[in-house]
Amino acid sequence: MKFFNRKKELEFFNKLKQDSKKRFVVLHGRRRIGKTTLIRKVFENTDAFYYFVEVKKEETLLKELSLAFSKAVYNNWYDLFLDLFEKYDYVIFDEFQNLFKINPNILFALQHAWDENENRTKLIIPGSYVGLIKKIFTDEKMPLFGRADNIIKIKEFSLKDSLIMLKSFGYDIYESLQIYAMVGGIPKYLWLFETKRSIKQLIYEIFIDEFAPLREEAKNILITEFGSEHKSYFSILESLAGSPKSLSEISDFSKIEKTKLPKYLNELSEVYELISKEQPVFLKKNSRNYKYRIRDFYYNFFFKNIFGNYSIMEFNPEKALEIILNNLNNYIGIQFEEICKRFIQENPEIFGFIPKVIGKQWGKVPYKKGESYDIDIVAYDNDNVIFGECKWKNKKVGINEYKKLLLRSEYLEVGKRKKMYVLFSKSGFEPELEKLRQENLFFITPIDMEKIYGLK
Repeated sequence: MKFFNRKKELEFFNKLKQDSKKRFVVLHGRRRIGKTTLIRKVFENTDAFYYFVEVKKEETLLKELSLAFSKAVYNNWYDLFLDLFEKYDYVIFDEFQNLFKINPNILFALQHAWDENENRTKLIIPGSYVGLIKKIFTDEKMPLFGRADNIIKIKEFSLKDSLIMLKSFGYDIYESLQIYAMVGGIPKYLWLFETKRSIKQLIYEIFIDEFAPLREEAKNILITEFGSEHKSYFSILESLAGSPKSLSEISDFSKIEKTKLPKYLNELSEVYELISKEQPVFLKKNSRNYKYRIRDFYYNFFFKNIFGNYSIMEFNPEKALEIILNNLNNYIGIQFEEICKRFIQENPEIFGFIPKVIGKQWGKVPYKKGESYDIDIVAYDNDNVIFGECKWKNKKVGINEYKKLLLRSEYLEVGKRKKMYVLFSKSGFEPELEKLRQENLFFITPIDMEKIYGLK
């Protein structure tokens, strides 16, 4: 299997190997993000001690971990950790948070052993359950608070790197963008598309079939995260699937009272980092006009297209596939907005400035009671502002879409900023609109994205 990306992380660990002092490094990130693959790549030619921590009886784990590096079985965790640090320069506990689940006191033993360790040990801690990893290392009441020298969040692949990977599998830019809208830049998921097939076949084999690898993935991961309260969290995520929603919309769908929602929404946002709270880019002071959206492309696709169709998938999988395919263009269209934002963030040189803020704008049309508007993308710095519209449709964008964007941009007070406009279109632009191409008006298609990324 080819190793993609992670240049910065590899550089960090190569420098770490040269450090003569002991170092405690925590890696955290969602499941399937590639933490273990990265660690194996970094330490493949070293005498590193690697152990995957499973949830089991404490006595069993102590015995198995002892025999993984010693002929004797240790009586306590403190002595085990101390000897590990004495024997190995690199000690790696994968899914470390499971030690806390088995017995929180294990962390106290580790803390004491680490504090007394005078070797050049590099202790590497990868963990998947973001909420628990944060609690262990950032809660001042926890024994390991302040012990980590580096806490590194392993992020998903960028849009560019994801497209490079998918293009290497043989997909064209349109297919690649559709796949990205379904799973984002999660390496493990992208590898599932290695054997090129049609989008229809991919959706069936990866999401719908009885043995499809991503049919139950989100549900299984999140039940582990949320525990006994998972049904409430699932209801909220299902309500958010597809497009951003207001507090009232979430409450209406999930049947959870508005007064009780903030607790769940705060945890989903701050602890689990599954959703984000968003406000219009140009926001009036003291406004409470905000919405929530699912940040992760795969969870979004799952709760929009898979979760609510389980019964149909069970008894009539072909019908479930038909339902998903019928809605696919519309679904991709909504996700295309986020893809275009990421494209702007990764290619700011096109517009001649680096946006300080990028997001969406919505609100009430001035002087027209009850009429609302929205702008797909607004990005700005102190001197410039971009207004953008994104269309994933099987027809070319015409001059009317541009006129609507111009009109809506006039609703906002942007000061003396230079105004620019960008139209993203799956199917290109009508000749009448093309004639208006100028310095402050940009037209971008998937083929243009491909060229700008140097993939064509």
